Amino acid sequence: MKIEGNAPSQAIDLYRKVDTQRQTKVDEAARTDQGKPVSGRMRGEVSDDVSISDEARLRAVAQDALATLPELRQDKVDKFTALIESGEYNPKSEDIAENMLNSSINIKI
Repeated sequence: MKIEGNAPSQAIDLYRKVDTQRQTKVDEAARTDQGKPVSGRMRGEVSDDVSISDEARLRAVAQDALATLPELRQDKVDKFTALIESGEYNPKSEDIAENMLNSSINIKI
């Protein structure tokens, strides 16, 4: 997938915003209702600890960021619609085939 224009910087800004919001929620969850850190456990209380790797955290933030991006770029759709309707869009079949092949080769699983 190619990302062109301002999309990379917008995605990074969105990632940072979501990451900051997520960290704020984690920080708030680590405090009691009075805003004091939770200290110790009552006798006999059993607890489970969960830790999330940095990679998993990064993936979750990236998924949240991607979910907020539009599925298509309406400005490009409008541009090419106008070009097609006016008869000005005449792509070369060789260019189309080359881009299709390059796109399929660059796909990583």
